[in-house]
Amino acid sequence: MRDDTYQRPGFRYHLKVHTFRTFTVILAWALVILSFYEWPELLTGAQRLLQHGIERIGDEIPSPWGPRIEFVFREIGGLIWLQITLLVVGLRVLLSLVAAIGRAISSPRQSMRGRDV
Repeated sequence: MRDDTYQRPGFRYHLKVHTFRTFTVILAWALVILSFYEWPELLTGAQRLLQHGIERIGDEIPSPWGPRIEFVFREIGGLIWLQITLLVVGLRVLLSLVAAIGRAISSPRQSMRGRDV
């Protein structure tokens, strides 16, 4: 049975979402490249922090799965991709938070209209 009240998002919504996603990936790569040239110790520190975190998680998980998970993230090149993924997710959360705060500040009357006070 189909629910006729549900409307799928339109093209403009999808364009906005994918533009945001593309922008955050490009921004993350630009930050990685910039920090590679300007602050290499930042990347080294982040890599060490991630390695220690992976070791701790691997130590907490019972054998044989703990060492297997540690191996996958460490030795098969997952470490650099994990760093970039964490950076992208962090940027998306940060930018979404900034956008939500900006929307809340710019239109306080609009958010009050929906309430029955």
